Amino acid sequence: MQLALRIIAVIDGLSRRIGIVAIYLVLFCSLVSAFNAIFRYSTDTLLWLERNYGGAQIFGGMLDLYRNNSNTLSEMQWYMFAAIVLLGGPWALKMNEHVRVDLFYGWVSERTRTWIDLLGGILFLLPMCLLMIYFTWPWFVQSWVTNEGSLNAGGLPRWPVKLLIPVGFGLVALQGVAEIIKCVLALTTNYVREFAYEKPLQ
Repeated sequence: MQLALRIIAVIDGLSRRIGIVAIYLVLFCSLVSAFNAIFRYSTDTLLWLERNYGGAQIFGGMLDLYRNNSNTLSEMQWYMFAAIVLLGGPWALKMNEHVRVDLFYGWVSERTRTWIDLLGGILFLLPMCLLMIYFTWPWFVQSWVTNEGSLNAGGLPRWPVKLLIPVGFGLVALQGVAEIIKCVLALTTNYVREFAYEKPLQ
């Protein structure tokens, strides 16, 4: 049991650290989005300032800088959003905050819920994660080898965001292993899973 608890602690700790990265990415994504929106909708104002006060071409230079990098900023937003979802998934699973279709889960005992989580993890979660890794890893490798880039001018390379898919599902699978171990311990010992199920509001 001590070995199982150590494995759980290591995986939970990894998911927590990666979850913190995902949390900070929410902030960075919001800041980039706000900056992008402010510049996009202040184009006319910058042009007016350049025409009227543009001796040093400061405002026009700012506008040119934005124009040359606007695709980078837009793509950076959805790269970060992808990272938020894929890197935050393991922590959501650990905290029991993932989305589930509650048909009868809320009406059964805790022991039955544990059995449902155990079988769901073994029969559905892990196979799905392994399938996604299997199918998306070659996709990333091809993008890496060909140095695939954005079709938009000034866009970002595509392989980092494609790498996020197998890595994200690998991390979810790893957290799934921890949750399966927790279920086995809860069914066979006096171990108590830390996050109880919260019935959704109807």
